[in-house]
Amino acid sequence: MVLIVSAVGGWYWGNSSGSVDGRLTEPGVVAYPTISTNKDLIGRTFPDAELTSLLGPKVLTSTLLGTPLVINFWYSTCEPCRREMPVLNAANTRNEGRVRFIGLNMSDSAEVALKFAKTYGVSYELFIDPSGSLISRLGIAIAPFTLFVDRDGVIVSQVAGELTAETLQAHIDEVVDK
Repeated sequence: MVLIVSAVGGWYWGNSSGSVDGRLTEPGVVAYPTISTNKDLIGRTFPDAELTSLLGPKVLTSTLLGTPLVINFWYSTCEPCRREMPVLNAANTRNEGRVRFIGLNMSDSAEVALKFAKTYGVSYELFIDPSGSLISRLGIAIAPFTLFVDRDGVIVSQVAGELTAETLQAHIDEVVDK
């Protein structure tokens, strides 16, 4: 009896609360415009900004150009960032000399970022953006986020979210072959 009353009551309550709109949005329509997303950067020139290497010195991003770049934006408490670190590390080893890997920490102190890098065996260059100027100029709101920049500094492709080995390699091949 309790089961029947619960089922009928749940059906009635669900059908009588007409305030729920279960329709899907039209393609290209942002359902919740206040939710942060990353900007579309493909075709833009990678901006010049000052970053701090986790090893100490400050670096202008313009000095990183000249070889294709994979720039991964991450932070230590981002679970997808943690899961993709071994994928990025393996791709860095596999593609040595073809492309330069850069990890850009979005929010941690240098100490926290270094500890994280040591824990996950990160072998590529890591930087922080202490002023947030590069992250702000690029309009990056969520991580992980990866940019693929050609040798001339043009952003060829981007991936928001966790990378698989296959997706990462396809984007590397695209930026190297450009």
